[in-house]
Amino acid sequence: MSVAPVSSLRHPLVGAVEQIEAALDRMPLGGWDGLEPVTVRGLVERLMRVEARVKAQQVAAARALDASGLAKSEGASSTGAMLAGSFGGDRRAGDQMVQLGKALQTATATQDALGKGQIGPAQASIIASAVADLPGDTTPEQKQACEDTLIGDAGRFTLKDLRNRSRRVTDQFKPAPEVDQIENAELESREKAAWRRAEFWMVDNRDGTHRGGFVIPDAQADMLRAAIEAISAPRRDHLHDHTPAAESYYDRDLDHRHRAGMGLAELCGHLPADTLPGKGGLGATLIVRLDHDTLTRGIKPATLSTGTRLSAGQTRQLACRLGIIPQVFGGKSLPLDHGHEQRVFTKTQRQGLENRDGGCTFPGCDRPPEWTEAHHWRTPWAHGGTTKLDDGVLLCPFHHRTIHDQPWAIRMNPDDGPPEYRAPGSDTWQRNHRWRP
Repeated sequence: MSVAPVSSLRHPLVGAVEQIEAALDRMPLGGWDGLEPVTVRGLVERLMRVEARVKAQQVAAARALDASGLAKSEGASSTGAMLAGSFGGDRRAGDQMVQLGKALQTATATQDALGKGQIGPAQASIIASAVADLPGDTTPEQKQACEDTLIGDAGRFTLKDLRNRSRRVTDQFKPAPEVDQIENAELESREKAAWRRAEFWMVDNRDGTHRGGFVIPDAQADMLRAAIEAISAPRRDHLHDHTPAAESYYDRDLDHRHRAGMGLAELCGHLPADTLPGKGGLGATLIVRLDHDTLTRGIKPATLSTGTRLSAGQTRQLACRLGIIPQVFGGKSLPLDHGHEQRVFTKTQRQGLENRDGGCTFPGCDRPPEWTEAHHWRTPWAHGGTTKLDDGVLLCPFHHRTIHDQPWAIRMNPDDGPPEYRAPGSDTWQRNHRWRP
């Protein structure tokens, strides 16, 4: 039985959209300057949630529009193309809106969370994709549990961590050996496909510069990023020139893309020409966390310090010929602790901190390990503190200064170990959530 369309003149959605437009008309863009910063912050956060709720309505409307067949009847190649022609001109965005709407049909809890402003569109897309990729024998109860878990994780993890987490969302339904074997097989398949898709192009701009682009596998991208970040990461303000004419990488007025581009240019000047192909050249240094079974029998995947998962085969291959530092658990440990005589954390200690913390540990900060400094959190070295792994936490320069300038309290969580922070005058301990398998 077909459902007759409801007249737009009496449909509540028409009036609701008109009310939204009227509300925006009452919001002058110049009015924000007169508000207290704390109030502005609260309103910005609320507007972000409003934006998510509007996006939920957009994708639901786009889904309904696509199902109606209007685009085809009007000669448009797709609903996304028709929407792009109506406003914005971004066909890709229009297609993505339609695709997200379709994906959310089978992820109703995610759609509801987006509609309530509990998660954002990017998070919703990751969760919906994970739900769509669940095995065919997944029960409705298991599907609901996976979806609810990821919705809860979305509030704590970065998009990269949420995406990694979503790839292993069915782990709770399988015994550990099966999970490891399945994931390792999937990683091997994805790595082979990534190498087949690898490409590089570069064009002479004829003005003394070149531009280009590339597609490379995740692990190699992490190596390149680690090297560029190590070269171009900002340092403490007092270590570089503040003048407008300064040409240092570390000037505060350089945007990140410019600084990273300069870092890439410098990296090219340090390539080891005498050890390139045929002689096993050394790549950017990363840390890989693996257990003894991975090293000897090649059963389980491993994890780079960046969070990227690798198959056991690629892990052993890279460990043989590239600058990857293995941290083997269940095997011989590295000497990580030093006494008071050693003020600066050693290279080995630093590698241990990077693997444990994954980047700046301050709540909400997303700075990678290459941008961080090791901080003596328990007792400053000048006051008798020791330079031991348990006494160090990674902080980006900004939050390192924050810790020294303001009386933030730091502790290691007594239950599961990660560093936690308590703001001055607060009773609440907070942590930086980074998901690691």
